[in-house]
Amino acid sequence: MALPAHLPTWPNAVSIVLRPGMATPVLAGHPWLYSGAVAHVVCGPQTAIEPGVRCGVFDPYGRWLGLGYYNPQSQIAVRMVAHGRDVLEPQQLPTLGDVAVARVGQAVALRRDLGLPGPDTTAFRLLNADGDLLPGCTVDQYGDGAVVQVTAAGIWQVRAAVVQALLDQGLRWVCVRVPNDIHPAEGLPAGTQHVHGPVPGEVEVQLGGVRYLVEPGAGQKTGLYCDQRENHAAVAALARGAFAVDAFCHVGGFGLQAARAGARRVLCIDASQRAIDAVLRHAELNSLSVETQCGEAIHALRSLADGPESEKPDLVVVDPPKFATKASALDGAVHKYQALNAVAAAAVRDGGWLVSCSCSGLLEPAAFVRMIALAAQQAGRTVQLLALRGASADHPTAPAHAEGRYLKVAILRVTSRG
Repeated sequence: MALPAHLPTWPNAVSIVLRPGMATPVLAGHPWLYSGAVAHVVCGPQTAIEPGVRCGVFDPYGRWLGLGYYNPQSQIAVRMVAHGRDVLEPQQLPTLGDVAVARVGQAVALRRDLGLPGPDTTAFRLLNADGDLLPGCTVDQYGDGAVVQVTAAGIWQVRAAVVQALLDQGLRWVCVRVPNDIHPAEGLPAGTQHVHGPVPGEVEVQLGGVRYLVEPGAGQKTGLYCDQRENHAAVAALARGAFAVDAFCHVGGFGLQAARAGARRVLCIDASQRAIDAVLRHAELNSLSVETQCGEAIHALRSLADGPESEKPDLVVVDPPKFATKASALDGAVHKYQALNAVAAAAVRDGGWLVSCSCSGLLEPAAFVRMIALAAQQAGRTVQLLALRGASADHPTAPAHAEGRYLKVAILRVTSRG
């Protein structure tokens, strides 16, 4: 395919020309372009093609599509930070640092419109990567500071601009970290952490009215699962007077909210002793009573399922870790989810509630619901789907970016057959 005539170039940037038919997702607002969509890469003056280089994106006819950053070593070759005229004219290509500062300001404004921070929530997702048009950058706010997680080379290069933008918004400290499982194609120093300002060793925050102690930059994700906040509240509404089980409880999100809502008994289960210790500490901090069990959740649920009906829980939440980390693992992950949900459904008393969660983005919602139906059939139970929920509103996504809607939470009524 020939290069379009009069293709603009810029210093320290490249021009990306797409193959025929590959512009449609970008025009719809999808933030990713895979390597197979790229027909030509044209270097501007003083430009080296390295991971994270700024790029202008064009269709096969030379029409401007937007601004992103390019990684020739990654399957996701381009991550878009602006579409169409959102970035002025291509002749005035802004720096990625300037775009990052603007995106931080826009993200803060959206959270303020959502009432965040609020009187009962001081921990929340401040910037949601692709959903806030800054792919590769996740920011969680904890009280008067924030943890930034960087997962792409383009953001690593402008991390100083991101940090300064957050400090300019009134935050007192910022911790920047690169996760241990960062993809080698990004060329980032896995597990590294940089601090700016007086980062506390521990900070107390609220998530939906429950108090937590967070170690900035430690733990899973950026320290706390803020994406389940609204789901905690929805499930807590079912918990008054119930025997509730929070399986794969992490720091106790569902279980603590159930106890706060008036559950008569709460059992939190996790294979990590550190997680169990955190649950007990948070229960004490909130003057709540919970039981804990350190061990494999599926074994604990099987024991409940095998017990007498009168001793079965009224409410079971299963929130396992990501089973499908790559497409080739999806079939095996579905089998694991189905086995877990079959045991969980069998553990619920007749007329009780099952809340099934999956954070595997590769598992599509329809397939997730179908898996639950098969699991219920396997357990000899009938289920009614009352709600299929996702992440809290502080985790926005682009409508075209289905991959960003990773979290699925099904709330189901469980009854015995016959």
